[in-house]
Amino acid sequence: MLHRLSANNSSFKAFAFRNGFNIIVADRRFETEIEDKEPQRRTRNGVGKSSLIDVIHFLLGGKPEGALTSEIVSEWTYHLTLDVGDERFTVERCPAETKLLIETDIGTSSPFRSGSEIPNSAWTNFLGATWFKLSPNRPPGGASFRQLITYFTRRRRDGGYDDPIRTFRAQTNSVSEANLAVLFGIDAEIVRRFYKAKNSLKQIQVAQKALRDIDKSSPAGSRRIDLEAQLSAMMAAATLARDQLRARIDAFNVLPIFRELEQELASLNQRGRDLSDEDVLDSEALDANKNALETEGVVRGPQLEKLFTEAQLVFPAVINRRYEEVYQFHQKLIENRRTQLQNENSSILRRIQERQPQREALEIRRRQIITALKTGGPADELLRLRDELSNKEGVVRVLEARLIEARSLEQQAEDLQQEIEEAVRALRQDRRERSSIIDQASRIFSEISERLYESPGQLAISASEQGLRFLPTMPSSQSAGIMSMQIFCFDFTMAALCQSRGLGPGFLLHDSHLFEPVDGRQFARSLRLGAEYSQEIGIQYIVTLNSDELMRAELEGKDSFSEFVIKPVLSDEPDGGLFGVRFD
Repeated sequence: MLHRLSANNSSFKAFAFRNGFNIIVADRRFETEIEDKEPQRRTRNGVGKSSLIDVIHFLLGGKPEGALTSEIVSEWTYHLTLDVGDERFTVERCPAETKLLIETDIGTSSPFRSGSEIPNSAWTNFLGATWFKLSPNRPPGGASFRQLITYFTRRRRDGGYDDPIRTFRAQTNSVSEANLAVLFGIDAEIVRRFYKAKNSLKQIQVAQKALRDIDKSSPAGSRRIDLEAQLSAMMAAATLARDQLRARIDAFNVLPIFRELEQELASLNQRGRDLSDEDVLDSEALDANKNALETEGVVRGPQLEKLFTEAQLVFPAVINRRYEEVYQFHQKLIENRRTQLQNENSSILRRIQERQPQREALEIRRRQIITALKTGGPADELLRLRDELSNKEGVVRVLEARLIEARSLEQQAEDLQQEIEEAVRALRQDRRERSSIIDQASRIFSEISERLYESPGQLAISASEQGLRFLPTMPSSQSAGIMSMQIFCFDFTMAALCQSRGLGPGFLLHDSHLFEPVDGRQFARSLRLGAEYSQEIGIQYIVTLNSDELMRAELEGKDSFSEFVIKPVLSDEPDGGLFGVRFD
């Protein structure tokens, strides 16, 4: 419970809080001609309603925010008297100082000596242990005092009025669910273990994707297969290429006359082509001679005789020999020609036969040189092959390391998946074992919402593969300000559960921003319910409101809340704000 808020500067508006319902009002009193002509500019922004919550946050271990960061008030010392457990403390803190001062009653069992200066961490550890039974050695992902207290002191700046489950806009499910598990009496360690394994699994999956994306040249389809299988296939191909090159190097012979052998092989190839050309020419000549032998023959007698008779008629003085003599001469010419062709054919065949052994010897030598060149080479070629082997071995080593890492990541992923499944089972089992607490929370939420809407809302708390989910719903989901009323019901449900278990700070603060979207009658009903229910469960309920908002609630709701307004009333006069100074 909070008792008194003050500062060492007389211009600061000190507040003495009462048990039950407290309303802090910001009134509009200062008028100008501009305000009369432009009523839309009339405002109570800057008078200190939200700053009051900032000061309370600061005195409960928070950092200076909002107006507290201004140089005008940075040297002021602020005081808050409050109950922590069964003892009363006064904490004094200055934004410009690193430590704070603690005052306690004499003879108390407080771990702090009255009048001692202590680090801010010691103060928050003490509050967390007393109000929420937190261990000072908070495990990673566990709830902290500063996270838990924000559910009792929401701020619009942080996004506290955007969602019942979260008090900060960027708050993750793992943080909000771990916090609410503590506040609602569920095993927060299981929630922490679940999200620790889940977050670790996400990191493993990111590492697996990065490992898969290293090889940008691999086909797109291959990236969809199992990473270990993909790397194993790449490893097999790289190992084969390395082994083949290594075998080639093992069989490699360094030939000092490598270049001479290359030149000899070129000469042999040219000589082989020359022999082939000579064979072609001789074969063509042989074919021509054979054709000549077949076509060359003795001209038939009647033809020669006819030619001889015609010649005598034309040239009687010249043609004086007999036909028989001419015929015998012609036959002799033909026989000589045939003999000449046959002799030439014999020479051709002999040359072809003589070239055959040359061709065979040449082919044997060519094969010898080719074999030597394939299995050997100059020394610089061997060095090149060894360099290539070193590169291929490097590729194999890299793939081997990636494969080992992939197998390790896969094993870690499997282990983490198993941890997640075990945590989900434990979370479900814990929810069943704490069904009385869950039922109590749902019953309280339904009761509060029914008193607001005359029909009950619902608060479902589920344990599943998605984690520990808190799902509040209201009966009039289409009405204005439904989110604000969800937060109102949720916060009172949380405060009631904590109070019943001896936990919590014993107070709940709501800023005027919570009620801005709510219609007047619903607004009045929620204020009346807050006054009644805070008394029923034994907590202090503090609300900051603008005077016209309070008037709207009273007029439209036909109710009066003046008895709950505490002094002083803040105003928009130059010295009427919380700090008594203007910052603009």
